[in-house]
Amino acid sequence: MRWKELTYRTRLRILPVIFLLGFVLIYWLAIGKTVDLVTQVDRLESQVEQISDAPLRIQILKKRLAQLKNSIGDYQDEISHEHIFEDLSTYCKSNRLTIREYPEVHQTESNGHWVNTFQLEVEGGFHSLLKLVHSLEQKAFLGKLAGVKFQLKTNRRSRTEYLSVRIYLQTVN
Repeated sequence: MRWKELTYRTRLRILPVIFLLGFVLIYWLAIGKTVDLVTQVDRLESQVEQISDAPLRIQILKKRLAQLKNSIGDYQDEISHEHIFEDLSTYCKSNRLTIREYPEVHQTESNGHWVNTFQLEVEGGFHSLLKLVHSLEQKAFLGKLAGVKFQLKTNRRSRTEYLSVRIYLQTVN
């Protein structure tokens, strides 16, 4: 069949199919490869941007690692009940705080590791107690600070109120 022999109605039906096949052929031959290359270039440019600031990231991570090693210090071995008590009592003496309670350690097993929870209660002024919490969390590596609870309590004998903080430290063995 020739194109001139077809009726207008048949030509109008065939024409969209020809345009569709032509578009698919053009996309397959030219545009598809271009789109793939553009997405690949974008991906590679983002990787180059990430790599370009890699030395700065490495420097920051090295500083952070040095800070962590400095804060860990000699405590790479297991942190003991007595060691925490010594550090805590030294800090409390120098900052006029009173240790109210220091019960035995509570041990639980989680995922094959022993989690030791040290519970302690310290009495003193708000700013001193807050500095103690900050010191335990940021400066002294005695474990993870799992919880802190400030309470205003009353001494029944002397009928005076005092502020105390209950601190929960956790270590993993």
